[in-house]
Amino acid sequence: MASAIQEAVNTAVKLIDSDNLSSHAFNEMIKHIEKLNAEDLGCKREHINRSSHIYTKIIEVDRFLFSIFYVKRGYRLPLHDHPNMHGVMKVLFGTIRMRSYTPCGEKKTSREPFVCERTVDRMYDDTDTPICLTPSQNNIHEVYAETDAAFFDFLCPPYRAYGRCNFYKLIGRLDESQRLYEMMCVGTEPEISYSTEEQQYSGEPVTVPLYN
Repeated sequence: MASAIQEAVNTAVKLIDSDNLSSHAFNEMIKHIEKLNAEDLGCKREHINRSSHIYTKIIEVDRFLFSIFYVKRGYRLPLHDHPNMHGVMKVLFGTIRMRSYTPCGEKKTSREPFVCERTVDRMYDDTDTPICLTPSQNNIHEVYAETDAAFFDFLCPPYRAYGRCNFYKLIGRLDESQRLYEMMCVGTEPEISYSTEEQQYSGEPVTVPLYN
């Protein structure tokens, strides 16, 4: 019997056509990602003692990327986007605070302010269902580690299809009752000091079936 991570890879290969992700394929990926756990992915709390931010690539092909992020308590992944991507996150251990934003109009990648709505602001741990984003919804977000934490990350397509992510900063609150904020892109480098150490994947073996 295939492991949960192998089943997720098999489903991605079967259902994802080029860099297009249908609603059916997206929902199927969410179901498989919900089954993932830290033990199967070789994800251990002691890994996070090495660095405040650790990145583990599980598998990357032209259509999708599977990876793991570790974030030490009190640190965060700065406010950033996922250009033209769908994404699914699943907390593997610890507790994170996720704040996600959806532009109210056109998202600007120049240093020109735009208005967005804070559409997610809550805590997540490994008992929660996966966290989702689409090209138009919840696509700008930041992740704050309330405790030492790790999460699985699925992106379709991977960054190499559209280049690097963009980083943002909040300028101010416009309307708290409607959760409206003004935001500005600061480019492809964050304004805060931020670096990620890479770590080799040590979980259940994964192979990529041949595409049809």
